[in-house]
Amino acid sequence: MRILLTGAFGNVGLSALEELLARGHKVRCFDLRTPANLRLARRYQNKAEVFWGDMRSKEDVAAAVRDVDVVIHLAFILPRLSACGVESEKEPVLARQVNVGGTRTLIRAMRAQPVPPRLIFSSSLHVYGMTQQLPPPRTAEDRPRPVEHYARHKVICERMVRISGLQWSILRFGAVLPLSVQPNPGMYDVPLGNRIEFVHTHDVGLALANAVESDAIWGKLLLIGGGPSCQLTYREMMTSLMTAMGIGALPDSVFSEEPFATDWLDTRESERLLHYQQRTLADFTRDVVARLGPRRLLARIFRPLVRAWLIRQSPYVQQARRMPLAGHVAVVTGASSGIGAATARRLAREGAALALVARRGDRLEELADEIRSSGGTARAYVVDLTEEAERVGLVETIRRELGPIDVLVNNAGTAWYGLGQDMGWATARDMVQLNAAATTHLTLLCLPDMLRRLHGAVVNISSVIGGFPNQGVAVYSGTKSFIDSFTTSLHRELTGTGVRVGVVRPGYVETEHSQRSAEQPGGHLIPGKRWAVKPEQVARSVVSMLRHPRRTIYVPSSLRIVPWLELTFGWLIDRLGPLLIRRQRRLARRGLDA
Repeated sequence: MRILLTGAFGNVGLSALEELLARGHKVRCFDLRTPANLRLARRYQNKAEVFWGDMRSKEDVAAAVRDVDVVIHLAFILPRLSACGVESEKEPVLARQVNVGGTRTLIRAMRAQPVPPRLIFSSSLHVYGMTQQLPPPRTAEDRPRPVEHYARHKVICERMVRISGLQWSILRFGAVLPLSVQPNPGMYDVPLGNRIEFVHTHDVGLALANAVESDAIWGKLLLIGGGPSCQLTYREMMTSLMTAMGIGALPDSVFSEEPFATDWLDTRESERLLHYQQRTLADFTRDVVARLGPRRLLARIFRPLVRAWLIRQSPYVQQARRMPLAGHVAVVTGASSGIGAATARRLAREGAALALVARRGDRLEELADEIRSSGGTARAYVVDLTEEAERVGLVETIRRELGPIDVLVNNAGTAWYGLGQDMGWATARDMVQLNAAATTHLTLLCLPDMLRRLHGAVVNISSVIGGFPNQGVAVYSGTKSFIDSFTTSLHRELTGTGVRVGVVRPGYVETEHSQRSAEQPGGHLIPGKRWAVKPEQVARSVVSMLRHPRRTIYVPSSLRIVPWLELTFGWLIDRLGPLLIRRQRRLARRGLDA
C-alpha cells in the first residue's frame, strides 16, 4: 500500500514509519528539511521516499499526495518546542497557518486526486481541556473544551476532516513520550496529582499501521492510550522515569499546581479494532535506559549536579504562585483570640472578606469592628463548632451572606495538659469534636464547591506535637496527628485541581490555651512558655502558605527536625516520659500558686 506520512520524522512519525516499512508498505515521508530531520532521513535511504516541504505550500502538499492510497497526517506545531523551532502557544498565528491552514491544504489536495486517498488524522486528548474535576475516563462522546491554541487547532481540524467528503478516521492520542527523553520546560507544566494515560510510542506506531490495514476504522473517532495498566498519576510516571534514569524523583516544588489538560481514556473500542496495547511504562523505562547507555552511569555519578540543573530549569521554582486574596471570602475559625485573630487581621490587610467564627461573640464583634474601621470587610458568626448542625448552618449562612468560600483556615481548637487517666471523658470528647471533627467536617463541606470552581485553599492549624507524641498531651497530640495525616492525604489527592490544602505546625504558641488547660478538671498549665512563638508568626505562615502553596510549614522553621528526633530518640522519651511529666506538673502547680 502507498502511504503518505506527514511529520514523518517526529516522535510518533518514526514509530509509524518503522512499523509500516516492516510490513512492506511503500512510505512517502513528508517533513521540513531541518538538520535533525536530514540526519534521521539517512537511516531510511532506499527504504522510504522522502519529500521535503512545508504544509503551507500548496505545491509541496500536492506533490506529496499524488498517487498514494492513505495519508497519515501527523505534522503539527506543538505547544512546546518542536522540530521547526516554534511553539504553538508562543506563536499562535504561525501555528494556525501550519496546523489549520496546512490541514485544509492537505484535504483540498487529496480531494483533487483522481482517486482520493483515505485520511487518518492524529488528534490529542488535549481537546478535552481541564477535566481533573470530572470522574474518569474521557470517552469519544465527551464534548471537547479546548483551552490552548494547539487543542483549538485540533478541534477545528477534526471538523474539517469530518466534512471533507473523504474516507477518514480520527485518532486522539494520550501521552506519547519520545524514547530519547530530553528535559524541557513542558515536563514541569503537569501537576504531580494529574491523571495521565501513558502510551508507548511503538504502540502508537502499531495502532497507525493496523489502522491503515483495517476496514473497520473509517468514519470513527478512536482514543489511543496505553489502557488500564498505563493509567497513572503524573507523579507515578515521573518518579518511574527519573528513577530509571538514575536521577531520582524531583521535588514537588518544581512542578506546576495549575490544572493541566490530561486524563485517562476509554480505549476499549480502539483496542478491540486495532490490537495495539502491548507495552507498559515499565517497558518504556527499560527502553529509555537502553537508549541512555553509558550516560545513565554518568547521571548516577553526577546525580547531585544533574538534579540541581534540572531543578533550575523549572519555571516554577522561583515563581511565586500567589493566590489572590483581595475580594475573596476567607473563613477563620477560632478567630476570637490568639492565632485566629492574628490570622484574620493579616488576611484583612490582604483585602479578603472575613468570616470570623468562634463561640465568644463579644470578642468576635470587637475584632470585626476593628477590621471594618480599617476599611476591611468582616462579619462575626457565633457558632459552637462541636455541634454538627451548627457547622452545616455556618457554611450555608456564609455562602448566602458573603458568597463562595475561597479560603478556609481551620484554627479552632482546645488543649489540655496532664496525665491521660486524669482527663475526663467530656473534656476528651469536646477536644476530639473541636480539633478533629470540626476541621474534617468544615473542610469536606467547602471542598466540593472549591473543586467545581477549580479554586480555593484550606489551611489547617496543627502542632509540632502531632508528629512528636509526648507525655501530658495524649488526646491533643492524637487530634493533631489526625489533622496532619488528613491534610497530607488531601494535599496529594487535590494537587493539580486548583484547590490547595496545607498544614501549619507551630511549636508552643503564646495564647490562652495554657491557662484554659489549667482551668479544666484535672488539667495543668502547658509547659514550654520560654520557647513560645507569637500568634503573629503563625499568621504570617498562614498567609505565606496561601501565597506559596506547599504541604507543610513549621513555625519556627527549625522545628522541621522534630519528626527526626522522634525517630531517633523516641526510645529515650519512652523511658523519661513519667519523670518529665511529674516535674512539669510540679512546675505548673508553682505557677498557679504564684
